[in-house]
This record gives sequence, structure tokens and C-alpha cells, in this order.
Amino acid sequence: MGRKPTILYATTEVFPFAKTGGLADVSAFLPKALRSEGYDIRIIMPKFKGIEDKYGHQLHHVVTMDIEFAGRNHWYSVESILYNGNMIYFVDAPYYFGRDRIYDYDDEMERFVFFCKAVMESLPVIGFQPDILQCNDWLMGFIPFFLKTKYRQLEFYKSMKSIFTIHALLYQGVFNKSNTKSLLDLDWNYFVEQGLDYYDQVNCMKVGIMTSDVVSTVSPSYAAEISKMSPLHMEPLTESLFKRRRDLHGILNGIDLEENNPATDSRLFANYSLDHLEGKAENKKRLQESLGLPVRADVPIVSLISRLEITKGLYLIEKSYHELLKEDLQFVVIGDGIPYYDYLFSNIMKAFPNKMYYSTYSEELAYKTYAGADLFLMPSYTEACGISQLIGMRYGTVPIIRETGGLRDTVEPFCEENETGTGFTFKYASQWVMLDTIRKAIDVYHKPDKWNKLVTNVMTRPVGWESSVKEYMRLYEQTMGMTVS
Repeated sequence: MGRKPTILYATTEVFPFAKTGGLADVSAFLPKALRSEGYDIRIIMPKFKGIEDKYGHQLHHVVTMDIEFAGRNHWYSVESILYNGNMIYFVDAPYYFGRDRIYDYDDEMERFVFFCKAVMESLPVIGFQPDILQCNDWLMGFIPFFLKTKYRQLEFYKSMKSIFTIHALLYQGVFNKSNTKSLLDLDWNYFVEQGLDYYDQVNCMKVGIMTSDVVSTVSPSYAAEISKMSPLHMEPLTESLFKRRRDLHGILNGIDLEENNPATDSRLFANYSLDHLEGKAENKKRLQESLGLPVRADVPIVSLISRLEITKGLYLIEKSYHELLKEDLQFVVIGDGIPYYDYLFSNIMKAFPNKMYYSTYSEELAYKTYAGADLFLMPSYTEACGISQLIGMRYGTVPIIRETGGLRDTVEPFCEENETGTGFTFKYASQWVMLDTIRKAIDVYHKPDKWNKLVTNVMTRPVGWESSVKEYMRLYEQTMGMTVS
């Protein structure tokens, strides 16, 4: 292998600067793992409100620029920080990003198409000429588009390649087609002729899929699911992904083993390791005390730490909680999302105060729950990869998952006879099938020898970035060998 390719990792979220979900963790820890392998990979993201207050004293001004966009000139700055092994650039454009929320504004397409153009315009000025632009989710979908349609004709960009990475196909960035003229100065007929139209609308995810050199997603099973042409089950972009199937790669996410380490984690009630699991028992006891649940070592705690939205399979819990809470267990739910689920779980807790606890998300409580719970429930309807089940396993909490996407790829069903496997799985999105699987898990919990072996399996399963980084290295080399289209 020759020179390692240089990479610009374009994203909207990086832990700890901005986070709404697992993208922030991947955007922080995948580049960190690649840098440890000798790659010059740098991250670029918007400078959202709040970053200056917390990290302004560590930021270095790189350049101030202005670009013409949406019919007027926009001034913005690029700043940088070296943080936790990563080199990160921030695009500081207060007009677009100095707002109270990260997402969900009326001018959403304008905000992130501006960011995509600013990324492309900034590269020659900041002195970084990457071989590969890795662009994450629909918000970065116009970077491959700009590279292919405008910038490759320029000497600086002519050999650059793009990888478009899908983390959540649910969010696609669909907007009125009038945006193509006002933001891109392109007639809508151009999009129709290039096959980029989407039911007479602009779909930023489709733009990224169809104009990038390579498409990736975050698990092999999810790659197969979203590109399979079937009349019984098709995602809105299945046809586009089917067309790109030869260039579509599924590589599992991992977690950072330093950030997620029960032996050193200061967020826990007590530290522990596989060789000293008494600390996990202490975490369980202290968690029960702090949540006002009966302190019982003999009852399993089933946890759910998740965004509260429909795709997470919460309707299965809604349909079955009366039956679920008849079991001798304690149920802990931590999460934010759709207000309906906040209402639902709050009322379940009121009805079953000795068996159920619910709280909105806080990182400290989430990690105390990862450590104190026995079982971790993820009944997702769809899941590209999932980070939570990996964290749970790292902390010795046994997963119960529905067999979809990356959940299927990361959890192997436990076989009592052979004592192999790392959790409990179910195939069908049925509350009765889920309940049956939970009952099987509880049954094994009450068999100490089997349970201890299962916890050992769970805590020794590789959940870090090591194997995935090797796959990304192969993907980068393969991408570099492609002919520029």
C-alpha cells in the first residue's frame, strides 16, 4: 500500500460540540481511530450556538471569507481546534448557525447547502487538499453534487473523490423544487435530466447518493435492507440505492473504548470490570435507590435508553406494557423525543411506581443505567447500526433486540446448551414475540451459571473500532483507485 489518502470528514454533529444522536459519537471516534492508524483525517462542521461559550478559548482563527450564495454575499470564518486527538474545523456563520437549535428551521435547505458550498470554497484557503470527502447524511448531500458538477473542473479538486455515508435513511431532507433556482442557480429541468428529481421535489439524500463516487452505510445488514427491491418492503430511496448497489458498502459502527470503560468511568456509582463484577452489583443497588425502586438484587432491571420516536419500536411497548409489568422485573426508560411518548411513559410510571421509572435524557443518568441495568431493550422497527447496544455490552448489560439492520449484525442469539451468543433476539415486530423474548431473558437471568457465562460473552465481544477501521481503510484505498467520473 502506498501513501495513505487524506480525508475531510464533513458532518453536522461531533461529540461533545453538538449531539442529538449517534452521529455525534461516530463523527468523533471514527476519525480519532483512523488518526491513530496514521491517517490525516480532519473534521469540518458548523459552529453552532454554544460552542463559543464552552470552547472559544481553545479555538484558533484560520481565515475569514465571503462567498456569493442565494443572491447575496455571506461572510463567514473558519476556526480550528485540536481536541481529543481530532483536528476539527468550524464554519462560523452566525446568520445560519447562531441559533438556539441545531435543526428544524424553515430555511433548513438553505442553511446546509450554504455549509456544503462553504466547505468546498474553504479548502484551498485553509491549506488542506483531501483525497476523499466523506459526507454524512442528507445535510452533506450537496458536497458530492458540488464536487461533481462544479469544482472538479478546477485543478485543486480534480482528483478528489467523495463518499456519501448514510446513518439514518429516515431523514432525507426533502424540500420544494424552487430552492434549486434560488440557492443553486439551476433550472429544475437540470435535476429531472440528471435523475435527481424526487416526486417533483428536492431530496438532499438522493442527491448525495446519486452524485457521490461511493455510498456507505453503517452496517452490512442495513445496506442489504435499504437496497433490496421488493414489492412488499421498499424504502423511499430503494430504487436509487439499488442503482448504486455495486458502490454501496456497509461497515459497522464501533464505540470508543476509552470513553466507554466501566473500569474508569467517573459517571458511575462504582467502577468494575469483568474480573471484578461486584461493582456492577453496587451500581444496580445504587441505581434502584436513586430512582426510588425497590432495592432487590433478585429482580432484573430492563432498560431502554433511546430517542423516543416511532422507528425505535416503542409502539410494541405501548401495546404490551400491562403484560410486561406483570413480570417480576423493573423497567427503566431514559430518552427524549416525540412528546406523546413522554406523556405515555410518565403515565406508566405513575401507574406502576414500584416497577417503572422514566426520565428525559441526561448523559450521567444514561451511563448509570447502562452500568446498573441487567438487560438492555432495543425493539427497533429499523436501525442502521445502533450505538446503545454496543455501549450496553461494554458495560455488561445483556441486549434484547429485534433482528434488523446493525442490531442483527452485532447481537448473536444466546444458546443455553452451548453457552454461545451475546443476547436475545426476535424477528417479528410483534408485542407478543417481544414479550416472549423478554421472558426468555428473565428465565436465563435466574440461572446464575448461564447468566454469568452470558455476561462474560457480552463483555468480551469486540465493540470498538478496530475491525471497522480496517474496513474503512480498504474502502478508502478502493475509492482512490476509482476513475474520476
